[in-house]
Amino acid sequence: MKRILASFAAIATIALGAVATGAAPASAAMPVCSSFAGYTDAAGYVTVVPLDAAQSNFCSLQAGNRGESVRALQQTLNGCYYDGVTRLAEDGDFGPATTKALKRAQQVAGVTADGVYGPNTRDAIRWYWSQNWQPRCLRLSAAPQPVR
Repeated sequence: MKRILASFAAIATIALGAVATGAAPASAAMPVCSSFAGYTDAAGYVTVVPLDAAQSNFCSLQAGNRGESVRALQQTLNGCYYDGVTRLAEDGDFGPATTKALKRAQQVAGVTADGVYGPNTRDAIRWYWSQNWQPRCLRLSAAPQPVR
C-alpha cells in the first residue's frame, strides 16, 4: 500500500512540475521553414507555402529568419493583408516589418498574434492565390480540392 501511495505521489509531483514550468513553445519543437512549394488547386489557382528541409509545411518562421520561405510568407501578407499604408518588402528577411504584418494577419485570422509563423497560423490565415494575374485570398482548406 505504501508503494502505491509513493507511486501516486511521484506521479503527482512530476505532473505538478510540468504544469509549474510550462511547456516549451510549439515553434521550439518544429523545424524552421527553409524552402517553399507552389500549391495548385482544382480551379488552377497557385499559391506558395513555406516548407522545411523535409518538404513538410509543418514548420515555423520568426524574426531573424531569412530566405525563400520568408519571401513566400511576405507575398501572402502583401496580397491578402496589405493595410493600405505600408507595403511589405518581399526581400526574404523576417524583420520588424514582417513581424508587424504577420501579427496583423494573425489578429484578423483570430489566432494568437505573436508574430511567429507555424501550423496554427498556416491554417488560419488567407493565402494569396493567383491564376493569369487574377488574385484571390483563401485559406488552404477553402481552396477547391484537390490541392496538389
